[in-house]
Parts: sequence; C-alpha cells; structure tokens
Amino acid sequence: MERWKESQIEQITRAKEIDNAFPILRNFANNIGFQYCGIQVSRPRLPSFKPFFINNFTPAWNEEYQNNFSANDPITEYCHKSMLPFLWSRKAFSKTPLMWSALQNHRMEHGWSQSFHDEKNDLCCTISLARPYCEVFALELYDQYGVLQYVLQHLCALFLIAFPPMLAKPPPVRLSIRELEIVKLCALGKTAWEIGQILNVAERTVNYHIKNLITKFNACNKMSAVIAASKAGYL
Repeated sequence: MERWKESQIEQITRAKEIDNAFPILRNFANNIGFQYCGIQVSRPRLPSFKPFFINNFTPAWNEEYQNNFSANDPITEYCHKSMLPFLWSRKAFSKTPLMWSALQNHRMEHGWSQSFHDEKNDLCCTISLARPYCEVFALELYDQYGVLQYVLQHLCALFLIAFPPMLAKPPPVRLSIRELEIVKLCALGKTAWEIGQILNVAERTVNYHIKNLITKFNACNKMSAVIAASKAGYL
C-alpha cells in the first residue's frame, strides 16, 4: 500500500468525531481520483429514522435530491441489501431515469457506492464517490473496495457514538393454554360469563385471565388485547 494512503487511513481511524474524519476522507477520495465524496447513514429497520448525510456535493444537487429522489433512491435500496459496490450507470438507474439525468446535469454520473452493515445496531453506513469525467473501471473497485470497507467500519463506530442507542426489542408475549383459549373466545365476541360456561370455570376466573392478557400485551382494554394477540400471531 502506498505510504500516503496508509497515512490517510490511519488519520481517519484516529478521528474521534465524524466532523474530523470526513475532511480526511474527502482528501482520500480526491487522491484516488474522485471530486465528490459523501456519507449516508440510515437504519433500514427503523423507517422513522431520518437518514443522515454529509458530503461535498453541490448544494443544487443536495436540494434536488432531497426534493425529488431521496424517497426512491436505487443506491439506498441496493446498499441496504448488499455490501458489494454499486456502480453508477444508466442501467443501474433504469428505474429512476430522472435521477440519472440529474446526476449527469450536475456532472456526477461517474461514481460508485458501497456500504457497511452493523446488523446488531441496525446501522447502514454508505460511502459514495463521484466525478465528472472518466468511467469507473473494475480495477479501481478491486483496489479500493477493501480500504473503503475498513474505513466504513470505523465511520459506523463514530456514528454509533453520536446516535441514540436502539431500544431493545421487548421479549415475545407468552400465553398459557388457558389464556390462549380465552383470547380466542374473546375474539369470537364471547362475554366472560359465556366463556366461563364454555370452559366450565367461574366468571371471575375468566376475568382474572382477561386482566392478565391486558397486562401482558400492554393493552388498554380487552379488545385491544385481542387485537395485539392477533398481531402476535395467536389468532
């Protein structure tokens, strides 16, 4: 590995904040022949999370992207599924030709993107490199892919420090055989008295189990508990 490349990678991995790491990454991108460099961070399993961007793209492109293309971006769609490089081309943007035309208009059509997935924390960190001239060749991808994956892992770690932690998923609700019988009968519209007659138990016993169901599903009433049980796959 060239000495300058080793030095810049070392500087990136020593950075403690993304604001410090990005200028180094931008210089690295310039040194390997790319005028534009951008990072996007998203959480694929958390749609409410607004993706974070930092780049040196033109302000006009950033505005056009946010207004017209962010909701249907083939780069994001691909990079959420794969850590292999996404090479920008007319074919790659065949489903979003207007985005491809916009990239050409902003002189950013020659580029590629690749991501790193932190599955545990539901974090997808994507680097995109672009330039106004000269298509990207396979040899470039081969030479730089491993380096960028190494850098992406460090960037993910920096973003995890800045972002709030993911809330742990609550454990699945487990129902006893009696609770399962009762919630199924509740779903059929049976009253506590009717369920007691069917199961040959006292009405207060049925009410006791219904109260437990409401508590287990963190519901506000019996019907809400039935709906929650249905969503959990019990009905």
